[in-house]
Amino acid sequence: MEVQPDDRKIWSATAIVHQKYHSTVEKVHRSFVEAGSHAITTNSYGIIPGAGFIDGEEVKRLTGIAGKIGRKSVTNEDGGATALVLGSLGPLVESYRPDLIMKHSDGVKCYQYAIEGLSPYVDVYIAETMSCVEEACQVVDALSTFYEKTGVVRKPLLVSFTLNDDGKLRSSESIVDAIQKMVEFASDKKVECKLFLLIKYTIMSFWISIHRFRLSHPSLSVIGILVNCCEPESVTKAMKEIETNSQIHQYLYHPPRGTSSHLPTEDGSNKVFFGAYANKLTSVDPQWTMATSTEAQPMRNDLPPESYSIFARDWHNEYGVQLIGGCCGIGPDHITCLREKLQM
Repeated sequence: MEVQPDDRKIWSATAIVHQKYHSTVEKVHRSFVEAGSHAITTNSYGIIPGAGFIDGEEVKRLTGIAGKIGRKSVTNEDGGATALVLGSLGPLVESYRPDLIMKHSDGVKCYQYAIEGLSPYVDVYIAETMSCVEEACQVVDALSTFYEKTGVVRKPLLVSFTLNDDGKLRSSESIVDAIQKMVEFASDKKVECKLFLLIKYTIMSFWISIHRFRLSHPSLSVIGILVNCCEPESVTKAMKEIETNSQIHQYLYHPPRGTSSHLPTEDGSNKVFFGAYANKLTSVDPQWTMATSTEAQPMRNDLPPESYSIFARDWHNEYGVQLIGGCCGIGPDHITCLREKLQM
């Protein structure tokens, strides 16, 4: 009898390590595109040292497979793309645990393996579920170093932080401080934090402009800061904090109501997008680890598509959020509802 792989140990990597699951991953990606998603995220989140993937060459091989499946899932019969492919770069050790992250130099080295594996297939990289600013800075540094070493076509980066119940990062840093620190770190590394769209914003224009961006921007750019993998109530708390801080809007495109807003001009802008994709999980214990957990985190039963869309509609209408999606437990039905309610 075949022993099934323990996905409590290798999490999302299970379906990449074992070829028989590749078609299932592709079908899942396609189901989200068919539901209305303008982007899918590669199934590379769990291919990390913390899950036992310590051989850099193996990480490159497996993340390459994840990227290839993602690219295939958004390619139509004519060879055109139906959605963006976001290259997932998750925490290297444990999710939600800022106290367990690698030291900076080790993190920068490890992230470069995944970056290289994903490079041929993705439109944008996304550092997601970052529990603290330092964790995200490791990705920025790794991506900048990779481009300097290889000279390959540079692709933009989205950075997404995970939040506690109080709306602050898992490290207790405020979202306002996190945005400012990311911009300052990127500036020190000569990485642009720049909005590049020159036309009235829509999700589809964002999709088209990614391809223009790759041809016209020689330097690495952080184009958006998001929050993810937390309860939607936490997202709203973070947005309220942003709304009440007048200084932070100098960094954000389409700031919340009550502040000035303008379209980017041809000479560029130092503003970045703000986005959110919450999960459907119950509140996660601050000491949680994948290594010690014995069962999956329970899902909430009060976030069907309609309920989730109410949160998302407030983020968009009340706080000016432009990039909206879903994380753990948010399925294609939720995306369909979001598209209908937000008309994105």
